[in-house]
Amino acid sequence: MKKRLRLIAILFSISFIVMAGLSLFSVDKFTSLINYSYWVDHSNKVIQQLYKVEGVTKDLDRAERGYMLTRDTMYQRLLYTSIRKINPLLDSLKYLTKDNEGEQNNVILVRSALAMRLNSIRENLAFLDTAKTATVSSYYHEGRQAMKECTAALSVMYNTESLLLAKRVENKMFYQHITSSTLKYILFFFCIITIILFILMIRELKRRVVFQDELNNKVADLERSHSELEQIAYAASHDLQEPLRKIQVFINRLLYLKKEQMDEESRDTLGRITSSAVRMQELIEDLVNLTSLTQQQTEKEQVDLNKILKHSINELSEKAEQKNAIINQEVLPIIPGYPGQLQILFKALLDNSLKFTRDGVQPIVSIRSDLVSGEELTDINPKYAQQKFHRITVSDNGIGFDNKFTHKMFQIFQRLHNQHSEFHGKGIGLALSQRIVANHNGHILAYGHSDVGATFKIFFPLEQ
Repeated sequence: MKKRLRLIAILFSISFIVMAGLSLFSVDKFTSLINYSYWVDHSNKVIQQLYKVEGVTKDLDRAERGYMLTRDTMYQRLLYTSIRKINPLLDSLKYLTKDNEGEQNNVILVRSALAMRLNSIRENLAFLDTAKTATVSSYYHEGRQAMKECTAALSVMYNTESLLLAKRVENKMFYQHITSSTLKYILFFFCIITIILFILMIRELKRRVVFQDELNNKVADLERSHSELEQIAYAASHDLQEPLRKIQVFINRLLYLKKEQMDEESRDTLGRITSSAVRMQELIEDLVNLTSLTQQQTEKEQVDLNKILKHSINELSEKAEQKNAIINQEVLPIIPGYPGQLQILFKALLDNSLKFTRDGVQPIVSIRSDLVSGEELTDINPKYAQQKFHRITVSDNGIGFDNKFTHKMFQIFQRLHNQHSEFHGKGIGLALSQRIVANHNGHILAYGHSDVGATFKIFFPLEQ
């Protein structure tokens, strides 16, 4: 499943990179298209302005000739109107061609030629108004020559702008084609990748549906197993303990009725039977306690661990007095939890510390609390390093243990000492402790040194 998800992630990453590359390429070409579109419009504006200037020069020529032929003042008004248009048109033309040095020089030539043309027109009109002859003056011929120069300069500008326009139109069409093709490729590639990813996601969804069905079946099997476990626990707490109680009753009755007829060996044998029955009954009770911890719990409540610890110390006070033990306690926090389970937890840990003591060394048990990050739990889950925990530390100066056996300590019915050892135990206390801590979403760690002592660290998550 992880390989399939990795494949989907790789395909998605590749498609994203390709799409991003094509998009950037398309944006670049689209920018060029907009740029050349602007310059095409700019060349058209220059050419239109040239047409306007050329039109004004023709109006000047028509007005001059009309006045020469008819002496009608209407042509003078047309002439003056055209003259007023010249400078704004040339200024606009100069502004439009500011990026082209050659065109700027041509504008200067046009302006100069028009200035000569206007001067010739004025001199010619003045000559016509004063002369009585119909002979054409030399000013007219000078004006025609200036007109030719102006027309030539305008023609050069027009040809230049026409070449620029053709080139810019060609570039515009090229980038328009590139942009259009790129968009088509993006759309095609996007559709292909979408279809592929859709097919993969559908297949993965089908696999997950099958996996979910299998998981549901396994959950149902687990629930049946859990129900059977509860039935076994019920049988252990009722049906199995009843014969043990009867064994103890009948042995005690036999000892009472036949105490005068029994020798020491018989009484010792019956005592051993009674002791074994009691031990078995205790084991069954602990097993029932362990299985009960897997059942559905009630709502958590705020639990003062100081009261829990005090109650546990009171329950073990007789054992502590027998061993002359010192129990040092710091202030513990208040956490959400199950009081009954926490009572079992602290009692088991204290009982463990008071049980495994060293001869000739006064037992000292220390319980302290601090607020820490989950750095010590990163081997379990690296995310715990960013989380806060209430850490409860229970340490002693007993016989300790070798850390290589840590993995066995929390397994049910696992003991680091054999049955014939001086340290008696059933091998279930730490298994109970681990189950209780797990019910509180916490973790328990054990550290030990032989003939130095043992330390148990309990981590309860700090609820935000």
